[in-house]
Amino acid sequence: MNKKITSNLLKSTLNSFCLLLLFISCFTVPAATFAKAGTTLPPVTGTVTDEDNQPIAGASVHIKSSTQGTTTDANGHYTMNVEKGTVLVFSFIGYLNQEVTVGDGPINVKLKVQYNKLNEVVAIGYQTMRKSDVTGAVSSVKSSELNLAAPTLGQALVGKVAGVQVSQTSGAPYQSTKIRVRGIGSFNASSDPLYVVDGYPANNDVYINPEDIESVDILKDAASAAIYGSRASGGVVLITTKRGKEGKGRFEYNLQVGSDQLAHKVKLLNADDFAQLVIDGRNNAYRDLWENAGKVWNDAMYSDANATRVTNVGNAGSVQIPTYLYNFATQSLIPQTVNTDWQDELYRNAFFQKHTLSFSGSNSGTRYYVSGGYQNQQGIILTSGQERYNFRSNISSDINKRLHVDANVSYTSNYNREIQEGRFDHGPILGALIYMPFFPAYNADGSLATNAAAAQSAAFGFQSIENPVALATRTKISRKGYRTNINGAASYKIFDDLTFKANLGTNTYNEKYDYYLPTSLSSGANAPGSTQAIAAATATAQSTTITDQLAEFTLNYVKKFGEHNFDVLGGYTIQKNMRDAISVTAKGFQNDNVTEITGKGADAAFFTLNGGPTGKSNFTLLSYFGRVAYNYAGKYYLTGSFRADGSSRFGPENKYGYFPSVSAGWNVSQEPFYHDLLGEQSTVKLRASWGVSGNYNIGNYGYFQTLASPTGVVFGNSSTVATATYPNGIADGKLSWETTSQYNFGADIGLFKGRLSIIANYYQSYSTDLLYNQPISAISGSTTILTNLRNSEIRNRGFDFQLDGRAVSVKDFNLNLSGNISINRNMVTKLSGNNTIIINGAERSYLTNITQQGQPVGMFYGFKVAGIVTPDKLGKVAPSASQSNPLRVGDLYFEDTDGNGIVNDADKTVIGNPYPDFTYGFAINASYKKN
Repeated sequence: MNKKITSNLLKSTLNSFCLLLLFISCFTVPAATFAKAGTTLPPVTGTVTDEDNQPIAGASVHIKSSTQGTTTDANGHYTMNVEKGTVLVFSFIGYLNQEVTVGDGPINVKLKVQYNKLNEVVAIGYQTMRKSDVTGAVSSVKSSELNLAAPTLGQALVGKVAGVQVSQTSGAPYQSTKIRVRGIGSFNASSDPLYVVDGYPANNDVYINPEDIESVDILKDAASAAIYGSRASGGVVLITTKRGKEGKGRFEYNLQVGSDQLAHKVKLLNADDFAQLVIDGRNNAYRDLWENAGKVWNDAMYSDANATRVTNVGNAGSVQIPTYLYNFATQSLIPQTVNTDWQDELYRNAFFQKHTLSFSGSNSGTRYYVSGGYQNQQGIILTSGQERYNFRSNISSDINKRLHVDANVSYTSNYNREIQEGRFDHGPILGALIYMPFFPAYNADGSLATNAAAAQSAAFGFQSIENPVALATRTKISRKGYRTNINGAASYKIFDDLTFKANLGTNTYNEKYDYYLPTSLSSGANAPGSTQAIAAATATAQSTTITDQLAEFTLNYVKKFGEHNFDVLGGYTIQKNMRDAISVTAKGFQNDNVTEITGKGADAAFFTLNGGPTGKSNFTLLSYFGRVAYNYAGKYYLTGSFRADGSSRFGPENKYGYFPSVSAGWNVSQEPFYHDLLGEQSTVKLRASWGVSGNYNIGNYGYFQTLASPTGVVFGNSSTVATATYPNGIADGKLSWETTSQYNFGADIGLFKGRLSIIANYYQSYSTDLLYNQPISAISGSTTILTNLRNSEIRNRGFDFQLDGRAVSVKDFNLNLSGNISINRNMVTKLSGNNTIIINGAERSYLTNITQQGQPVGMFYGFKVAGIVTPDKLGKVAPSASQSNPLRVGDLYFEDTDGNGIVNDADKTVIGNPYPDFTYGFAINASYKKN
């Protein structure tokens, strides 16, 4: 669809939606009197209850097609004065409306639950709440809505939630997805959301079997997420796993099999085309070097032999052409007999299988859910893949009327067979895109063809890279991980309205990483097995243990005073994380018989301790938090929360951070006037919120002043070299969290008796105190200091829209449709004294991304192509300062942005935007069950 048409359509939809809400909010009709002046009507009394015979406070009772009405009290009672034969309508959000004709005697009504998004129970952080009572922007995905065929949680959420972008940054089965909630709000710190699994805050490596998940609730706005304070600026993902349900024990077995494949091949030259490119490049270089020497070129010189070319201009790697590619006499291409598609050689159709067995049920007040899973997923690159085992046991028990306990135990083990990514000379992925197609992948005897390009790199200017298939199959990379989580909680009702809860847990992760670069691969231009290749053979082993401990205590007070409903939560939590890692590299391998560091025995001369990953660290978070939620008669809602976080990551002058929030809601459809305006078929709730959240992903010990490694120095006039140390840079004692303040305005609309629900949100957030390595004068002894830029700000604003509908709902068959669309606009509105931040890309040291005031974070940066040189442009376009050869017809030329007649680094500019115009998702879920 044309982007302009799409944009106009979105604007039109948004404008219409806003007008509808404005129309509803303006027509507040005063309630009419219940009787004509001077007339006394007989009273009608009764009680409104739910299907469990519990009274419903705040239920609406009104005369059909009239604004006359009342609401039930805290005990569900009501009284009205109406004539006999009058039709009364009883309604409450989340329940089906019921009409009753007034006769003789009281009218007691039992309302039935209505399917409605607003009636769902969602997790909001330390509590659960009915969706109808939530005043923030919370999106919920139930297990039936997840893509259970996906191997990971992130993949199962793709396209399911408005305002949440899930990116698959790698096709490797062992790599996690990247989740962004309402944009990026940081330069350097992570923008990942906080994950909370059954009340336990965890990191983003959430290896949970999607089939064990009951629901996923995402706190998108700062008001909802502020209860998690300094960890919540990227949003919060609350994961609730399955529990046993009332009834007999039930076994379930699920089997999934399938195949993955490369979604899109990069279009590359075939062998003949690539060979012609080599020929043209070497001939053009030969001519340029000849003419640059002030000599006259003759096209007959294209037939000069390689030896003659080198004699004439030197630069063998630039001017020589392999004799198997070029017929020098006829100046023509020799058709190639080998045409290797390296992507076809490297990638495969990858098989996966997944098995899940679970047993759940209840007995004597104890509910249980036990599951085990096995998954084996090949990677789409040769030899890569992952095996994973999952076990989970969730037990819940009512010890007595006041004491309830939960125990959760989970274990995951994974074995990864990994591929090296990154640089083309070590990674097969980029290697497959640039390796010459006129070289074979295998020799005639079926063995891998190695050193083909590298051996000819000096003579013909080829890259010194190895066969990508050999890189993938002979380099050995494995990772074994074992994760155990034990979590126990006990809730005790001190009084009927006051509950104390203790939540204790620990999470342990152990990992062993092994890497081996064999002697059987080329080392630069040197062949496998050569002295240089043997010297380059390397083994690395790294062991990591991460232990996390949690202690959490809360008091929850829930009370009704007539139609006033209060829910008050207060809590204290402490969490400690400890990491211990050691990494060792060994060299001196003579062969590939033993492909790990133990192959070198105990001789210390072969071993090196890797200082980067090796070390111990820990951090602690101590927090106090509270939330007060109030609603009147199910119509008017007000919620406020506050959290204080003390973190060992913060500097001593900024040890605590404070994160408030406030939100409000108006359930318009509970007003008596609403039914006259829009009937009984719909519900409308309006929401507004503001909150502050933080980002404490600033690393450990950033504020500590450290000392450099001891080194040799000379003091005074002495010639004696002494050993000494010195301050290793400058530390900021005020180092603290990044802060995000966000406003959110939303509406929840239900139509056709809950068959269609619409959730819309508009938000605007500002992230400040941004973490950055600030350049400073080298006279200080350092060139940068890690600090918070005090006068810096990133703005994210946008709109997200969710639509869910039950198209068909009959006894045995359900068909549900859902769709969402999100628009986010990111901009750096302030950037302190730094007008520009330019950073390196992933490949080499090229500056590829720029951040500057007035632009989004991390825009693509470089030279902008202005066009292709044509005969009429020769001598009229600016040449490149880095190119000594003159521009020729067919060459690309670049924009001279400053107009000084030369293209150099000063002409680099923004060349692209890494963010999508919008994201969307659409899903169809059908279920059939025959009893």
